[in-house]
Amino acid sequence: MNEYPPNNKDPDEDGPDDQGDPNAQTDQHAEQSTPTPSQGQHIPPFSPEHFLRDLWIDSAMRWAAFVVVILAAGYLILFNLTDSNLGLLTVLLLALGWIMINSISATLWRSLPEVTELIGRDPAAAEALLAEQLKRRPLVRWVRLMLYHRLAAIRHRQQRFHESAVICQSLLAQPLGPARKQRGPLLLMLLEAQLQCGNLHGAYAALMQLHAQPLSLIESLQRLALQTRYEVLAGHDAAALVGVKQKLMLAELMPADHCGAMHAMLTTSATRAGHQDLADWLWRRTNLLCSPDQVEHLFSSPFAIGVIAPPDPNG
Repeated sequence: MNEYPPNNKDPDEDGPDDQGDPNAQTDQHAEQSTPTPSQGQHIPPFSPEHFLRDLWIDSAMRWAAFVVVILAAGYLILFNLTDSNLGLLTVLLLALGWIMINSISATLWRSLPEVTELIGRDPAAAEALLAEQLKRRPLVRWVRLMLYHRLAAIRHRQQRFHESAVICQSLLAQPLGPARKQRGPLLLMLLEAQLQCGNLHGAYAALMQLHAQPLSLIESLQRLALQTRYEVLAGHDAAALVGVKQKLMLAELMPADHCGAMHAMLTTSATRAGHQDLADWLWRRTNLLCSPDQVEHLFSSPFAIGVIAPPDPNG
């Protein structure tokens, strides 16, 4: 539950004076032209149509391979070639081909933790690696969906919230299969992205789906923080203050900055609802939990507290 500011690296202000050294200039040119781990391919802006086409191509290629296997097996049986050397060779080639097709998905599934770990550390490197993986075909459907889930996390980390929301919506519209446990994280990411985009109607729809979704303790705390933010931004102050004592007890389980953000949001609702004593107490708690800079950031960025972290590398 960390907030992720964009990665900005300041260039070195002072460097060696190598203008008069042609070898140094050559080395500098070579160094600049050598790609670094954070440089690489960029994934084009997400297109739902391209996403659906990827799923269709994967499915068509896998079905085509399956049909070839069935036809070959039928041919061998029909012409009684199962005991011949040709029949044995055909069976071995078909089995090898099917194993190779499925090994593509297995290899990418094993490499997903590497992409996930890079998201929080170097989103550009994660995007370059993911760009290579998205080109592979054919993939099992749920593996393809998990690759796009990582793309949504990268865009979220890069603060491209509109694109992140569109990716989440496209994924949630598909049957997730073995990846169905990611539905909760996808809805949480969608909810935060919609709030960041100022789309309160979209945020409400995601919030309603979250209340019908079983969540872990951490996910429940994330939902509480995002729901409180939605209620404050939408002006539903009475709803934000319902069960305020229980909400504050749960907020104590959050990191200090998010706990302070909960107090700040509830301070706003209490003030607008006319509960001044409660507002004063919440405000004192806010200043205990947050630095002056954090408090200023909360009120200048409509409580953008960055609840959603990168996916679990083991998820």
